[in-house]
Amino acid sequence: MSKIHNINEASGWNTDANGKKWEDYDTIVCPDGQVIDMVQLLDEQQRAKAALLHIMSFFGGFANKLRPVYTFRVPTQAVDGVNLFINPQFTYNLDLTGKVFVMAHEIMHCVLNHLRRGKAHDPEKSNVAADYECNITLADMGLIRMDTMTKLGALVDKKYSDWGYEKIYDDNPSAGGNQNMNNQNQSKDAQKNQGSQSGQGQGQGQNQQYSDDYKKGWAQAMEDYKNGKLKL
Repeated sequence: MSKIHNINEASGWNTDANGKKWEDYDTIVCPDGQVIDMVQLLDEQQRAKAALLHIMSFFGGFANKLRPVYTFRVPTQAVDGVNLFINPQFTYNLDLTGKVFVMAHEIMHCVLNHLRRGKAHDPEKSNVAADYECNITLADMGLIRMDTMTKLGALVDKKYSDWGYEKIYDDNPSAGGNQNMNNQNQSKDAQKNQGSQSGQGQGQGQNQQYSDDYKKGWAQAMEDYKNGKLKL
């Protein structure tokens, strides 16, 4: 079994110091000691996609088009219209329900053209508004209950039902205590506490913080859009 012990040796978005992708390994060991079975994770992601397409088949075009990129440069998951960036540790700690929900959430960002609609807006405020629109839309579609989202710490508010991203943005919602996309320990604690119910696994009690790499990634995605590299 091929194993890597230090994920901090990454030299690129989705490769280690040896140029190998994380999914090329059977097992990886995170700095906190958690062992991730990548074979299991890849299989569960395929099952999550199959489940999502069974529930809502119209997601199929985006689900099959987006290229999965396993990387530790994003705290949870992210999308740029071409790639689906997946943090292995965050995603591994979700159950199947959580994996389906997060996948649907990221695809919904594409469906709703959030990168395009938010290109002239403040990135952090835009991300909050976009998350609210994604989650209330998924709730209204019947994919996941609002109370389940709330328990997971996902940003959802019935007030925003039938509101567009722009109106939510102007309303200036705050992430408040419901969102901490970067705190891996809180994500794992939420997963332990929720039992069989899962979703984005966001912790509660702290304001959102963005790593420099995350901000650079967002800025690069915006630049790629302006240069016509994104296929939204």
